[in-house]
Amino acid sequence: MPVATDMERVPAEAAELLTRQWRFPDSASDADLVGLWRSAAAQGWFAFGDGDPLAAVLALTRATGAAACPLPVMDGFVAALLLAAVPGTAADIAAGTMRILVVPGPATPAVSCVESGMAASHVLALPAAGGRASVCPVDDAIPQPGLAMPSWARLHLGGPEAGIEIDPVRAGQALSLLRLGLAVRALAAARHAHDQSVAHAKRRRQFGRPIGGFGAVQQRTASREIDLVAGELLVEDTMRRYDARSPDWAFSAELAVSHAAAAAPLVQVGAHHTLGATGYYEEHDAPWLFRRVHADIVRLQAYAPPQGTVADVLVGTGAGLPSADTDPGAVALRDQVRSFCAEVSSRPRLIDEEDDPAVVAAMAARGWFGMTWPAADGGSGATLTEQLALQDEAAYHQLPVTNAMAAVSVIGEPVVEHGTAEQKGKYLPLIREGKLTFCLGYSEPDAGSDLSSLKTVAVRDGEDWVISGTKTWITNAHTAEYIWLAARTDQDARPALAGISMFIVPMAAPGITTRRHRALSGQVTCTVDLDRVRVADRARVGGVNRGWQVITDTLTGERLMLAGRLAAMTRRQFDELVAAVRADPDGTVGPPGSQKRAGLGDLAVKTHAAGLLLAEAARSAQSGPAHEARLVSSMAGVLVAEVADSFGRGALDILGPEAALGTSEAPGAGIFEYGLRLSILAFLGGGTNDVQRGLIARGLGLS
Repeated sequence: MPVATDMERVPAEAAELLTRQWRFPDSASDADLVGLWRSAAAQGWFAFGDGDPLAAVLALTRATGAAACPLPVMDGFVAALLLAAVPGTAADIAAGTMRILVVPGPATPAVSCVESGMAASHVLALPAAGGRASVCPVDDAIPQPGLAMPSWARLHLGGPEAGIEIDPVRAGQALSLLRLGLAVRALAAARHAHDQSVAHAKRRRQFGRPIGGFGAVQQRTASREIDLVAGELLVEDTMRRYDARSPDWAFSAELAVSHAAAAAPLVQVGAHHTLGATGYYEEHDAPWLFRRVHADIVRLQAYAPPQGTVADVLVGTGAGLPSADTDPGAVALRDQVRSFCAEVSSRPRLIDEEDDPAVVAAMAARGWFGMTWPAADGGSGATLTEQLALQDEAAYHQLPVTNAMAAVSVIGEPVVEHGTAEQKGKYLPLIREGKLTFCLGYSEPDAGSDLSSLKTVAVRDGEDWVISGTKTWITNAHTAEYIWLAARTDQDARPALAGISMFIVPMAAPGITTRRHRALSGQVTCTVDLDRVRVADRARVGGVNRGWQVITDTLTGERLMLAGRLAAMTRRQFDELVAAVRADPDGTVGPPGSQKRAGLGDLAVKTHAAGLLLAEAARSAQSGPAHEARLVSSMAGVLVAEVADSFGRGALDILGPEAALGTSEAPGAGIFEYGLRLSILAFLGGGTNDVQRGLIARGLGLS
């Protein structure tokens, strides 16, 4: 089966071969690895053909990772690429008669700590800076027992049988691919252990119930699932860029590798926590996967990043983070919004400032408010990814349109989906023009993330409803014209969520009073008291007792809107941070290898991963099943909040006390201290991270 031409069959055939001929190292040996290598070659694993089939190579690499098998598919791929001009080499690699490994550095008589060395027939010595790459036969292999299973080897090499001159660029790209292969294999091993731990948590019972219902297990499982999904998206992003021959593919690969180096061991140990003693003994897969993860991650040190670390690239080359956009429509709209933003002042501003009517009107004239709505409702049928691109750029450039943008998602979408003709005619034109000001009436003193605990009551009185209760932490309530209100209309409903209805209530209605509070961020929120507030039934949106359906139908978009705003704020901080570092590298992050450079690189990886996960959530919401969209949007929200928290502290650590100033002369004009204060809100808005991780765990089947 030629790998390059039948990629869809690769994972299934790979798994079948590994199950039949390898399984796990407890039943395999060095001789088994030689046999597997030959069988894999017979199936076409090393017949790479034309077109550099990286996706197929990584699919095979994932399969070997899940089997804790060190079969060096990526080594074969890289060697075939570099030695394509050497007659007969590609054919020998494809046939498995040349079982070749790629070792960084010039040819030497001996090399140590070589993975799969006991099964190799040849080594390609690759100078990291370019030069003569030599193919040397393995004269002798001595096992080096330790963490890795099968053991690493010390190889004694014969004189070069062939060679080729490799320029520094090609050598660097080859090393990037080798690093990517190690990272992908480690992530796949960690993924397999994680999936096994999830299955175990569903069936293992302790204290009378499955352990998957314990909060600690759910929180840990959700966190590790986010790590894995983010890592897998970083790898997919690299593959797209590689296939497109994008010049930044190697930098994208290093972002993926850096994430995997940090995440894979955490995922693996998290799986062991859940598996308990069951996963500690070698009858289980987990010990072998543990060995595989750590062996692959530690060997990354032998393949130093050719461009330097992520931070080195950012500081020294002027490169920025790759774009997360893949939708051409989103890319085009983003360019339009950037041109628009270039005409508008972009100063840091507090989030409780009012919208600028002139900027709002200019955006409304371009049809940007409600553009995803159907044409019958005044929209242009734009995609959700286009909508999020607009929101991202507006938040990044800190345009004074936050309230107008929020009205589109929070009120506009539910009215489009559930509103009457009268409601659409009244509210949608106002939203399209950016003229509807509102506040969100969900939270109560005893009902934050848990809306089933709502105590605000709406009682039917003829053609009206009479509403009484208290809403808390309500942003913009002191300036809003309307409140989007959740109230209980059936006290006895079971489940409790079945007794909620939604209303659009004028804030000027008799019986509504507000009390202001100032948050850590400087934002003004209010407690809103409703004392026998009377509204007509036409204020109700959706069916009686169908409010939870109204909320959940648009909850994914609302979560993405909130997460997108925070992600854009973080991305703006990141760009400001990198600019400040480039202005004085020695005084901010110090020389290569410093702790602060490592911190900058970590922030870069997390920021890019959050952007990719948001983009994936948007794609899922656009075309995936609803439950999947909700799951991915929750993951995006959690990751964005965690990145905001890391960034708030990390920026001050790198830049020092001046970054804690809120003046225009401070680094980033005060954006860093503001971002730090705002980061706490990231854990709270739209439901706390703890609650979101619980939802993610339940989405994985833990309850």
